[in-house]
Amino acid sequence: MASFIFKRVLATVAVLFFASVIAFLLLRISPGDPARQVLGPQASAQAVEKLRDQMGVNDPLPKQYVDYMGDILQGDLGISWRTRIPVKDELTTRIPATLELGLYAIALSIILAIPLGVLAAGSRRWIDRSSRVFAVVGLGTPPFWLGLVLILVFFTWLAIAPPPFGRLSEGYLPPPHVTGLYTVDALLAGQINTFFNALAHLALPAITLGLPLAAYLSRIMRRSTADVFRLDFIRTARAKGASERRVMFRHAMPNAMLPVLTLSALYFGELLAGSLLVEAVFGWPGVGGYVSESVLAQDYAPVQGAILLGALTYCLLNLGADLLYGVVDPRIRTSKS
Repeated sequence: MASFIFKRVLATVAVLFFASVIAFLLLRISPGDPARQVLGPQASAQAVEKLRDQMGVNDPLPKQYVDYMGDILQGDLGISWRTRIPVKDELTTRIPATLELGLYAIALSIILAIPLGVLAAGSRRWIDRSSRVFAVVGLGTPPFWLGLVLILVFFTWLAIAPPPFGRLSEGYLPPPHVTGLYTVDALLAGQINTFFNALAHLALPAITLGLPLAAYLSRIMRRSTADVFRLDFIRTARAKGASERRVMFRHAMPNAMLPVLTLSALYFGELLAGSLLVEAVFGWPGVGGYVSESVLAQDYAPVQGAILLGALTYCLLNLGADLLYGVVDPRIRTSKS
């Protein structure tokens, strides 16, 4: 297992290196002038050229990349040209909001997908047909459109959801900072009203992000469960008189969950990346909004920092999924050790 982890760490370093190169080059070759974006269209050519020199964008690309990586290795993600605030500080402030949204979305998708997939695999009747419809609708619905529909129904028509702006309603103060996750911090501080208000603000964006993934994972779970049902140990359990419910949830489900756990971990990184439009729809103060504003302003440092963060998150989640495999299935743990 130690050798396996070491190899994965080396792979993570390689992925981060290539991600940094790709992000660096794509931003540099994209059309536009960041200095002009900062100074505005009325600035003189001399002022723009002077700022370009200060930014270092006139330097040769190899020198720019070496300087950038030197700062990264020292823990410096740079300073936003747009806000003049260190990128590390901005990301530190915004990451908890995006992370909390992603955690609730992935939890919702797993809670829905696993039992639905198991029940669909064990039934050829309406449950299986309903799960197929759910998968088709969920996979075919753009998340940002789903978010707009949820806002229209639950906020505008039914008036049971809070305004789609921010993490707390007006009049509520953020709980004392411990983790940055408002629901967790509110519980730790004993602020029950703040907890439920934060949870209410999370509900619609988490559903928007989680339902499409739940639709996909439910089909994976169904297929995996159907494969497990054909294995010898399932026939043995049935021959010994185990009830169908016990066979389904005690014997089949733990083994069928392995692909779902892996995909959930891998797709968590994609959820964080795909939350950009959802955060914009719900006015969520996370990393997605920060990156979108930086892209429009051609602000290099925030975009590069967010890409590196996303690559690191993806690699760590992938490693975590492999380790979780060993916990769920002892055969895998034994083979890797």
